Amino acid sequence: MKKRLFSNILMLGILLGSLALVVTKTDILKVRSSLQTNISGGLRVIKITEEKYNINDKNISINIKMPQIHYYNKEIERYMNSYIRKNINQFINNQRQIKDTLEKKDKSVIDINYYVAFEDSNLLNIVITRDTKSSKNNTKFEKDSYIFDLKTGQRIFLDNFLKNNEDYKEVIKNHIIKTKKDNKEGLDMSRINIDKYTNYSIIDGGISVYFNPYKESGKNIAYEFKIPHSIFKNKISVADTDSIEANIDTQTITENNEYINSVINIPIITTSNKTIEKSINDKIRNDIMSFYNNAQEEAKKYLGDNKENKNKFVVNINFDVEKNSNNMLSIKVRYYQYSGGAHGMYEDISYNIDMRDGKFLNLDDFFKDGSDYKIVIDKEIRKQIEELVKENKENEGIYQFSGVKKGQKYYVRDDSLVIYFDLYDIAPYAAGIPEFPIKVDVIDHILKEKYLDIFK
Repeated sequence: MKKRLFSNILMLGILLGSLALVVTKTDILKVRSSLQTNISGGLRVIKITEEKYNINDKNISINIKMPQIHYYNKEIERYMNSYIRKNINQFINNQRQIKDTLEKKDKSVIDINYYVAFEDSNLLNIVITRDTKSSKNNTKFEKDSYIFDLKTGQRIFLDNFLKNNEDYKEVIKNHIIKTKKDNKEGLDMSRINIDKYTNYSIIDGGISVYFNPYKESGKNIAYEFKIPHSIFKNKISVADTDSIEANIDTQTITENNEYINSVINIPIITTSNKTIEKSINDKIRNDIMSFYNNAQEEAKKYLGDNKENKNKFVVNINFDVEKNSNNMLSIKVRYYQYSGGAHGMYEDISYNIDMRDGKFLNLDDFFKDGSDYKIVIDKEIRKQIEELVKENKENEGIYQFSGVKKGQKYYVRDDSLVIYFDLYDIAPYAAGIPEFPIKVDVIDHILKEKYLDIFK
């Protein structure tokens, strides 16, 4: 009897243990599923919503899906959103302006969309697409890729992404040429030029680089090329970026009257030091509005005196932030005016500010008193011109460089002072605005100590 009772109790214990084991496994599966859901959903580092709106002009319709990035660090969130929004709005306003000034008024429809190509706890890769269709059945598809460092909000350009591979330009181009040797698609290989600003996206096992227009009507080819990590000599290690010095928003002024068609983008600086903030904003805004108002008066006078001329003046102002870290804010503003003739004229004005004291820096401010900085820079520019001629014999005789001068134009980018010259200053119009980056290791021996850290 006792043996039977013990046996029954033992069997009951085994049965209850088995049931407990089943419940435990089920619970584990539920917990695992819940964790996976939370990781892919609620615990994501970034959340992206969208703002949808439409613009319907007489000759152009634009359908926009504007991404809105949501991130726990609101300063970084604002910087990334402002960066993308500025570029999208600039494109929209330029397209509307082009349609208004063109003589041929065929209708166009543009769809602006986006997708997230890559996201982890450190990087966000968001791609903006533009799909343009005209009433003549012409199509054009373009993509712009933005990769942001989520620790700082800074955009990571191709050279930063491949910082351990200084020969990345040649390596990528040679890989594309090699893989497309037969070129059965009929690619225009002259478009394959790799530099800091080349569009790229992060993909499994490497990156994908592409060129705009990405696709065009009548051509069943896409200018996109997969680049595996394995082709690079050194391990891919993304450069650390530095915290931003200021947030940059954009105020846009558009004007379209009988005299002028204008798109004016004014940078609005926000920083913790409100005295410095006001000084920068007042200086840049006053310069921009002075140019704009003078252009308006010139247009009124010219078109008022020449009533048979029906072509409005086109006046555009835009800006690029070249450096926003390491105590330096460098903003390059482009002033463009077209008043008839073969082409418009444009000028770049740079504002280079030491954010520690708000001082607007001239080129000579960087160098020790009595230093021969002009000789050093002249030598480096002549060396770069020689390299341009070696790369392309058509450049021979184009550049008439006699040396940097007092008040020489420049801006700061990464670890370089970039010296540049106005149209026609040292080269013909077709050469554009010649630029020559002077790396810090060329000039560090004559830089003032207080400015060395700017070029990190």
